[in-house]
Amino acid sequence: MKLCTSLTLHTKSDHQLLARTMDFPTTTPWQPIYLPAGETWRSIFMPNKHTKYAILGSGRTLDQFRLMGDGFNSAGLACAELYFPNRAVYHDALVSGKQNLTPQDLILWFLGNYGSIAEIEADLPNIALIGQVWFKENKVYPFHWILTDKSGRTAVLEPTSLELKLVDDPVAVLTNTPELANHIGRLNQFLNVDEPTFNEETVHAAQTYLASNTPLPKGPVPTKRFISAAINRWGQKLPDTDEQAETELFDTLEQVALPLDPAKIARSNHNYTHYESVLNLETQIYYYRAMTNHRLQRISLLDLAKNGEKKMIIFPNE
Repeated sequence: MKLCTSLTLHTKSDHQLLARTMDFPTTTPWQPIYLPAGETWRSIFMPNKHTKYAILGSGRTLDQFRLMGDGFNSAGLACAELYFPNRAVYHDALVSGKQNLTPQDLILWFLGNYGSIAEIEADLPNIALIGQVWFKENKVYPFHWILTDKSGRTAVLEPTSLELKLVDDPVAVLTNTPELANHIGRLNQFLNVDEPTFNEETVHAAQTYLASNTPLPKGPVPTKRFISAAINRWGQKLPDTDEQAETELFDTLEQVALPLDPAKIARSNHNYTHYESVLNLETQIYYYRAMTNHRLQRISLLDLAKNGEKKMIIFPNE
């Protein structure tokens, strides 16, 4: 199972941020990638397309094709994909009259074409996810996605049926299987909140738990990482500044990051954190920390656009 953790955070100054760990076995490198507006983009099912917005995030390149793991665009929309095994449902064949995409295509399609979650929500009935192998990859990835935009809204897309729907994420956290509602129920159970939904009692219980200095759940299990990230997210006061928010998000990611075991690096089932990223939708800055050396890169989408960068840029991953 591939593993990841993601969460969003809103500051007192109404700035929205997205953060995530990329937990995966050894693959081709995950690297920060800049795609200018108008960049040629190709899906396996359609002719070349051109992105409407500039995009900055992290991904892998395979034979010149780009598999993005997370990113945001110049309109202030952000998205990250996370593994969703044994739950994802895809079409077996192309659907007439729909925009057919593989799961690997979806982030580029979202960030290249839409400026907000509301725009995606309006067009989602026209999209079909097809369970087909993507170019050089020899597998179909079971994904679900977390989205956020400058409005402060956080939503998830969990393809548990062929009809795609966005669901608001009140916890602003996502890990892996099970579904979001199941995670929320387990969070409340852990905090002794006798409710199935996230509410003010959950927030108060998270604050009380964090103030007690009781250790948070540890380890790779998705439900434990969800609980840990959620208590960190809601157990603290809303950050006053972007700098405080960025620090808080990296601290939370560090607590759920998975260590690399050098003796297992070649194993296809050894998941470890390749990088941590924080995306600031207001300042349009992408923070990328490779876990090999913990060097923090700060990449500005605004600066790249100001400098007139017209070609794709792939940044070093360490």
